[in-house]
Amino acid sequence: MADNYDFSGVWRSTYHKATIDDAPETDQYVTMQLIGDQLIVESIPSRSGSYLLARLTLDGRIATGSYQSQNSPHSAAKDALYYGAAQLVLDSDGKALRGKGVGFGKDLKVKTTVWELIRVGQDNEEAKKSKQAE
Repeated sequence: MADNYDFSGVWRSTYHKATIDDAPETDQYVTMQLIGDQLIVESIPSRSGSYLLARLTLDGRIATGSYQSQNSPHSAAKDALYYGAAQLVLDSDGKALRGKGVGFGKDLKVKTTVWELIRVGQDNEEAKKSKQAE
């Protein structure tokens, strides 16, 4: 069933803490590669220096797996490394994944995040235009 969807192009990955309404969103542009039922999500290098890598298994429209995210050296959390588990649901049109991640913070308390990956275009130039329009 995963073969019915096109994961090519550039996607915008956005997440924010699920427990705080006014928490700032974190976003990155990523690419995805589907190998069998394995979906690999990797951030596109940016000036911020942040990095995201996720490995998810697709079962129908359900994506389950793990992620690792390193903050920008310029952010308040300076190079902090976070990792955990995620479960997302692929929209029926295949243009977005929406769900949650769970991991721990620097205080070693388990936290959840709302996570969305939305397809923005075929190449990095379209992602740049999308970012400028915000």
